[in-house]
Amino acid sequence: MNQTQTNLSQVRQKEKVSLNDGLPKIEPRVVIEELKSHLYSDDNFKKLFSDAEDKKYRENFQLFDRDGDERISFTELQELLTSIGYIYEEQELSELYKELEDSEGQGIRSDALFILVSKKKREQDREEQLVEAFKSVDLENTGYIQSEYFKELLMTMGYRFSEDEADEYMKFIDPKNEGKFLYIDIVKKILK
Repeated sequence: MNQTQTNLSQVRQKEKVSLNDGLPKIEPRVVIEELKSHLYSDDNFKKLFSDAEDKKYRENFQLFDRDGDERISFTELQELLTSIGYIYEEQELSELYKELEDSEGQGIRSDALFILVSKKKREQDREEQLVEAFKSVDLENTGYIQSEYFKELLMTMGYRFSEDEADEYMKFIDPKNEGKFLYIDIVKKILK
């Protein structure tokens, strides 16, 4: 196992998600290295994208590669991602674009598009995992969780919070002290 694989393995270990913590913020460079290692392995590439998705993304890339040089500019990339349903904040996309831009500074190639789509898919998977975790403690299946019940879970399950830690965390979860919270909103706050 090389150093990059070791580092990525360590990052993955830190990414275990529980209700007791938010998701780690990962530097774009680390995400890109991980995605490249997956994408450039044929077996992993085939697992990430169906043949239909592969074809769709390649065809869309060609449509936005208006000058036919097999590269697209930042603006073209924004338009392309929007057209296929993946929206990035401009600053985040700008940082990723700089990381992925070819060595001549002439734009990004199609493999970079797959990296960006993979990153968004990964974020969607994280959101689904968190929603499922909250659903497992939504006893009434309403989309809401009672704050006191959740505080009790924080102090008695998994990594156990002290009462002070639980109170502090509840300020994040239920800032208006309404006695319950809509967990989809919390998921969005955590992923911000």
